[in-house]
Amino acid sequence: MDHGLTPITRIDSASRAQSTRRPGSPPPALPSEPPAALQAEYSAAARVIEDLAARQVNLHFEIDHATNRVHVQMLDSNGDVIREIPTKSLLDALSGGGLLIDQKG
Repeated sequence: MDHGLTPITRIDSASRAQSTRRPGSPPPALPSEPPAALQAEYSAAARVIEDLAARQVNLHFEIDHATNRVHVQMLDSNGDVIREIPTKSLLDALSGGGLLIDQKG
């Protein structure tokens, strides 16, 4: 079963030596299901996605290249921003593009 995940790991020389195989030999067999700990994380993520869909909330992800951080916007059914994580003002401050000013109103 393909889970669409690409592992991000550093391969050291010992691991690389173990993973080499002879040309023409079959590739190693992959497990048909992810490990139990990963299945639990998939289930938790699926519950959150279902809850957001029931509330008609969408998530928009983008990378802020100035700070190299992920910026998430929660949008309602009209496309209006409900919440930003982290806030745009924090990203501006981290990138040096502006001052972080507390606004009271």
